[in-house]
Order: sequence, then structure tokens, then C-alpha cells
Amino acid sequence: MSEENVEQVAQPETPAEVASGGSGNDFLQMIPEELRQDPSLTPIKDVENLARSFVNAQKLIGADKIPLPVNPTEEDLDRIYNKLGRPETPKGYEVEVDGNVITEEVATNFSDIAHKLRLNPTQAKGILDYYKSNVDQTGELMAQQAEQEKQQSETALRSEWGLAYDQKVESASQAAKEFAGEDVFNLQLADGTTLGNHPEFVKAFAKIAEFRQNVTSEDTVAEMSQVNVMTPAKAQAEIDAIMNDKSHAYWDRRNPVGRQQAVERMQHLMEQLHG
Repeated sequence: MSEENVEQVAQPETPAEVASGGSGNDFLQMIPEELRQDPSLTPIKDVENLARSFVNAQKLIGADKIPLPVNPTEEDLDRIYNKLGRPETPKGYEVEVDGNVITEEVATNFSDIAHKLRLNPTQAKGILDYYKSNVDQTGELMAQQAEQEKQQSETALRSEWGLAYDQKVESASQAAKEFAGEDVFNLQLADGTTLGNHPEFVKAFAKIAEFRQNVTSEDTVAEMSQVNVMTPAKAQAEIDAIMNDKSHAYWDRRNPVGRQQAVERMQHLMEQLHG
């Protein structure tokens, strides 16, 4: 087959030509000559694109259009965001005060900041709802941590003090309130533990209470009634002393009365030791 007999196949338009609406603009010959040179027609390549441009232009008729300056001033931005819904003043946000997370002061400060940032009411409410949710979750987490710390402290002290736990905790609490005030219990340490839930804090004031009881005459009736309550460590120490002292009445069978009292004392010590 000779080259002369090969049919000429039309080349497809390039992507760029398709995107710009076609490769020709013969439609310009169909409109009045005074309109052909208008710059707005330059990008249009065919009748289809001309129709699309017209339809899109019709959709914009009546819409509230916002001019966007190239280098907007603060006044320009205020005008733009006011059209987008920003209230005229901070009071326009109408932040609801709950007296807990959102106080009057928080509401006022938030409204001022929201207005400076040019937020519309929907945006401001969304941010405030997120803040409240975050605070609530943080509060719940802190409450859970405080309860967990309290339980851990109680477990450790009960293990150390045995039956004397209630007495020592009460004595420590009274001493702390007397010498440091009730607010001291809520002080937070570097690890997040509140002071009132820290075992070492409780033990320190328990020792203060015990020292005062031993060296002063300020014992209360309640303290005197609890004098026989001992920690396991103290009970064990007295048991060891009795067992190692062969002259103790516990070992003297010739003294039935004294030995009976010593045996009863030993039974009491064993109860304090084992609970």
C-alpha cells in the first residue's frame, strides 16, 4: 500500500486543549464584531464553554459577594468576617454560664478572644464545647486517680499498722488539722499525689500524735481508750522481749496469778500481730 492511499487519521486533542475547552474558537465569528475583542471571551474556546460560563454567571446573580483584597487591612478582615457571621460585639456570642466550668469571668474572656479571632457563633460554640468536654474528662480522671491513691495508701498503712490503723489515721488527721490546717490535705505533690493520700504524710503526723500522747498530758478520753491498740511491729517487739526474758512472769509457773496475766497479755499481743 502506497503512502498516498493511507487515510489521514484525525489526531485527538491534547489534555491541555480539552481542559481549555477545545482547540478552536470559530464561534467568535457568530457574534457581533464589537464583542469579539472583549477580554472576558479570551479564555473561551467553543460554544459549549460559552454556555457553561453563562450558566455559572446566572447562578451568581443575586448572591452576596465578598470582595477579597490582595493585601487586606485589619478593617478589610473585619468587614469580611462580619459578613461571614462574626457578631458585631463580643456579647453577641451569648456564652451560657454554668457556674462550674464556665463562670462569668471565663465567659467574658472567651467572648473577647473569640471576637478578636473573628469567629462566628458556630465556631465559638464548637471550641467552647470541646473545652468543657476536656475539662470534664480531666476532672473525672483526677477523681479516679485520687480514689486510687487513697486505696493504695490505705492498703499500705493497714498492712503496716494492722488493728491500730483506724486509731493512727484518726490521730494523724487531728494532728495535721491542728498543726497545719485542713487545706494541707489537698496540696499536690510533684508526682500528682495529694498530700492527704500520701502514706508518708499520714505516718509523719501519726508519729507527732504519738509523741504528744507520750510526753504531754493532753491525752483525750478517746486516746486513752485506744492505748491497748498496737501496730504489728510493736506487738512483735513485745512478744520477742517476753520470749527472750526467762525471768518474765510468762515463764514462772510458781506464780499462777502473774503467769495468767502474762499469758493473757501474750494472747492480746498475738491478736494485735495477726489481726
